[in-house]
Amino acid sequence: MAQIPNDHPTLNMSELPSCEEGVVLVKMLNKFLDKSQLENIFEIKVNENQEAITPESESDYLEDPQLASAMREGTKVVHRAAETSVFTRRFLKGDISSDEYGRYINSLYFVYKYMEELLDEFKEHPVVKLIHFPHELNRKESLLKDLEFFYDQDQVTQLTDPKTMTPAVKKYVQAMKDACAKNPSLLIAHSYSRYLGDLSGGQILAKRLKKHVLHLDENDSAWDTTEGLKFYEFNNLGNQVDFKNFYRERLNAAKVNEQTRELIVSEAIQSFELNIALFNEIQELSEAGVLVRSSIQNEEAVIEVQPVLGEEQQESKKSFNTTKWISILTVSVAAAAIGTALYHRYYSQRK
Repeated sequence: MAQIPNDHPTLNMSELPSCEEGVVLVKMLNKFLDKSQLENIFEIKVNENQEAITPESESDYLEDPQLASAMREGTKVVHRAAETSVFTRRFLKGDISSDEYGRYINSLYFVYKYMEELLDEFKEHPVVKLIHFPHELNRKESLLKDLEFFYDQDQVTQLTDPKTMTPAVKKYVQAMKDACAKNPSLLIAHSYSRYLGDLSGGQILAKRLKKHVLHLDENDSAWDTTEGLKFYEFNNLGNQVDFKNFYRERLNAAKVNEQTRELIVSEAIQSFELNIALFNEIQELSEAGVLVRSSIQNEEAVIEVQPVLGEEQQESKKSFNTTKWISILTVSVAAAAIGTALYHRYYSQRK
């Protein structure tokens, strides 16, 4: 007896009986309809590994999915691994260069660019729309401004070209695209790990950068600058603690079933793993000495290098300053005397 073709793109062959009529039908469908059309007809989504994902039914939705706490608990181990990576530990100690930090925000620029494009693409999805706050959270433009602070315009143009993405960045971006192709709900795992992480640790990192990369002093008026640190500025969301709580509440209100909940937690874990890969890549590029040089280093050199005068030069400078002040004083006294004489002459004439 003829068998149903094994290469059918949509149907699960192991669950279907074989018959002559079925074989003919399947061959006709394969001939006249492409994969996307077949998926629409049968309302079945297929990922790259040909694993069928059945559409969710409202009756399967969890009453209280507790996604926020599930992701927090599920990512504890990998979160700790991220915090103890070599680059992260150096970052937290302030032991990184402007070249390394420049590479860091360059990588994040692409991560946020594509994540925010995906969030916008799926903003009407019932799960994604719950946590889509572009006005309050979007970071791509902030990262671009920071890149313009650390690099000249020609460098920024090159660094923001997608063709220059590093292997770890490419993998991160592709993972987000794959997640959306599988189920757009998975995108909230990446949004959760990135945005809440930025809000939670951003101010600490900003202080490290001011002190060790920008070489600012806490007692200096320039300490409050945001130049080069726009990434850590969230001016449109009010109180950060309140917003984070609100964001978690929105996550917990997502309508998902048990399977999707588990997939979201797994995706959150992968998001942390992708971030660790970014950190490790920066460390490797730094050790190999192949990082792009940031332009800010030349400015620091000009500020730090001060001319050293010899004793004769210092004495000459003092003598010049003394002579200058005597000249100024003499001219001032003469001007006052002339002014007084003119006043008395004018006053006498009036009488």
